[in-house]
Amino acid sequence: MIPIRRINLFLFFLVFVSCGNKLPERPLMQYTFETKTLEQILSGTVVWSKAHEMKYHFGYWKPSVWVKFDLVNPINETSDYILELESPWVDTVMLGWESNGIVVRKTFDGSGAFSEREVQHRNPIYKLTLNPLETRTIYAQIKNSGILNAPFRIWKINSFFDRIERDYVANGIYFGIIFALLLYNLLIYVSVREKAYVYYCFYLATLGINYSLLGGFFKQLLIPNVAMSVKPYLYITVNASLIFVGLFSLSFLNLKKLNPRLDRLILLSVVGFGFMAILSLVIPYNWMEVSFIYTFPYMFLVLMSAGAYSYIKGVRSSLFFLLAWFTLFVGVIVDSLTKASLIPFSTFGRYGVQIGTALEVILFSLALGRRLRFLLEENLIAKNELITIKKDLETARKIQMRILPDKLPDNQKISMEVSYQPLYDIGGDFYDFFEFSGGFGLVIADVTGHGVSAALDSSTVKIAFRNAKEFKQSPKALIAAMNRFLCTSLHARFVTAAYFYVDFEQMNLHFSSAGSPPLLLIRNGEIESFECPGLLLGVRSNFEYEQRVVALQEGDRLLVFTDGLYENLKLDEDLESILFPEISPIVNLPQIAFHKNFLERLSRMRQISKDDITLISLDITRT
Repeated sequence: MIPIRRINLFLFFLVFVSCGNKLPERPLMQYTFETKTLEQILSGTVVWSKAHEMKYHFGYWKPSVWVKFDLVNPINETSDYILELESPWVDTVMLGWESNGIVVRKTFDGSGAFSEREVQHRNPIYKLTLNPLETRTIYAQIKNSGILNAPFRIWKINSFFDRIERDYVANGIYFGIIFALLLYNLLIYVSVREKAYVYYCFYLATLGINYSLLGGFFKQLLIPNVAMSVKPYLYITVNASLIFVGLFSLSFLNLKKLNPRLDRLILLSVVGFGFMAILSLVIPYNWMEVSFIYTFPYMFLVLMSAGAYSYIKGVRSSLFFLLAWFTLFVGVIVDSLTKASLIPFSTFGRYGVQIGTALEVILFSLALGRRLRFLLEENLIAKNELITIKKDLETARKIQMRILPDKLPDNQKISMEVSYQPLYDIGGDFYDFFEFSGGFGLVIADVTGHGVSAALDSSTVKIAFRNAKEFKQSPKALIAAMNRFLCTSLHARFVTAAYFYVDFEQMNLHFSSAGSPPLLLIRNGEIESFECPGLLLGVRSNFEYEQRVVALQEGDRLLVFTDGLYENLKLDEDLESILFPEISPIVNLPQIAFHKNFLERLSRMRQISKDDITLISLDITRT
């Protein structure tokens, strides 16, 4: 929760910024929508409305309006005045009056270059000089594709330039906050690569561009000599801001996990704003402005609801998110009411949107900072857990290594090479052997699955193998004994296995298989495969296994392996078409060189390992 003293400090700040100097009152205006020339207006043939002090907003659908008001010099000396129209985005303004029988006319073109303006200011500005005690009736025709309004203010010249100085300071602080937060969060994004930060940075950038266009600073400071209308780009950046704040909210609030429906709603809204940004180039501006009247409250309600839901579901940093949107909402409301003269003027009212958005982005940044702290804490916990898991895996690996033979057989009649490559730190493959007078027995097995659980069950396979030692000269009896044991010892897991018995006296190989890959025999440069079908171990306890016999010769090389050696190498091809072409070029190499080269050739074909790999080569060295 946010400490009470922070909330009090925030409220004090709002009260403090609400204090300020009073602006000049707006003149009493009369208006007409008649399409007449200035000369016709001056002729007095126009029907004017009654004088209004607050009526300067004329809606979105009128193309132009004529207004008139009196400019009075109450003192007995010549005075200079500034007439300001607080609409930097207006299309055209034509100002006129009659002086000593002469019609004076001044024009303003919003699409013209900033450097060509009579007074170098972001708003349409006119400098007027009035004689002592003079009352001058000013006529102004305003044309605008969008909101049509005439927010005129009449300034004493010294007061106006004092106000400009304060105005630039306030806006400089606003843009400074935006730029500082943009740079700060961009640096954080480079460090942590969190998507929420990059969306937030894009939101800040579009927000700064948006206000620079809306406030007239873009043309004044960046392109003073370029004649162009900024309106299309204004509506593009407005919708871009909604796009990026939507994406930021999706990432920050983790809605995809918390509420997929709300996540899809915001995502569809973001897509809609993208289309609106594109259509800004072709749709009339008044339609775009009217659409924004509905899209902003819509987005506000949706994101406030999303923030509240996220907070209820335990995302505590969402409280900053909610407060950020609340400050923006208050700023927009106060700004609108102040401009409509429905509440007294204050600094907060004058700069309501700027203050609201500045506080919003600051609170967003605080929310991101708090989230980053949580992520760092979770990352630290995860690292500690990972260290513990790695230690446990290392212990498990050492235990598994102890259930595998610690050395190769020392037998003058047979030479053995083994490669054992678990998919993870430990695996489910297993091999072991018996050495006895006149013979040699080898078992190879593959427990279904991978990782720790498969490795633990491989120790059970070792027990089953050792318990069946009495059947070491009968492969089918040994495999059957292992099957009976594993049917009572394994749960929801099965084992492929094969046992090979080499009878040195008869020079025969006897073997039996339970779903294991075929045996490969290399003799005099030729490759042959031998298969013995059988049901996996652990499925049916009374299954009877077959046994095959293969005659051996001195110089024979036997290849025994698990299916991880060749699976996922070539789709829709069998074992022989995959392995034989890789064996043929190296078939005459010595055992160690052959073993190494064979694995390397297969590794080059394998894009990613998906199973444990065990390869055993046996060379018959003496008869």
